[in-house]
Amino acid sequence: MDMVLEKHKRIAELADHRRKIYANASVEGRLHAIVEESPCSSLSKHDVVGIFRDSQAVLFDTHVVVVSGHHTATYLGFEAISRDPHLLSIISRDMGQWVLGLGQHHRIDGFLVPASDARLLAEGMATGINSRMSVRVVHAPFDAETGKIGTDISADAIRKGDNFVVINDVTARGNCVNKLGTIVKDHGGHVVGMMVFARRDSGQFPFMDDLMSQYPFYYGTKVKMPQYEIPDCPNCQRGEEFFSWREMPV
Repeated sequence: MDMVLEKHKRIAELADHRRKIYANASVEGRLHAIVEESPCSSLSKHDVVGIFRDSQAVLFDTHVVVVSGHHTATYLGFEAISRDPHLLSIISRDMGQWVLGLGQHHRIDGFLVPASDARLLAEGMATGINSRMSVRVVHAPFDAETGKIGTDISADAIRKGDNFVVINDVTARGNCVNKLGTIVKDHGGHVVGMMVFARRDSGQFPFMDDLMSQYPFYYGTKVKMPQYEIPDCPNCQRGEEFFSWREMPV
């Protein structure tokens, strides 16, 4: 029971920390400083800052260990955005326009997306473009405890020769969208595009450049969110307590 109470206390402290950040007018400038526009999106920096501000999806001045095991002092959690249907519609509409453009060069049979909150983006896109392009949405297993994507999908979900776009909500290293691509290829399909709402790699991970050179790659924004291995983490060097990504308030 003490552990449960401690966890609730930690989450409450994080939520209070976030409220204080967003109650301060300076948060607008802080968001502008970390957001970069994307050349493949019609979302402006102002649009993205508004999404982050309204959802309070970015937590500053913290110490979080993300799914990859890296540590960061600035955390972006898509779950906070996913709770707002209006913000989801803004993002999925922009993503859908990119898919329609991609569809001028490739037949697109479906989207493969983790069964996480990212599925809301894929489903929103599929609904939004349905009058011009019919695609099916296939969900890859997702473990909410570990943040890992599974590979066990039904044998006929992706058929030989199918063209698929793989989708996730955010990415840092590119490993998750690459894993989704591997699932498509293992079932005899072709990856004709990759999509994420936000890159939070800060240019640190060269695998992202490799993926972007191989596939048409959409991202709605890039977020400056430096991440560190434990020995290089400034927060760890100062002896500061860290939080798990699972503890982030939404």
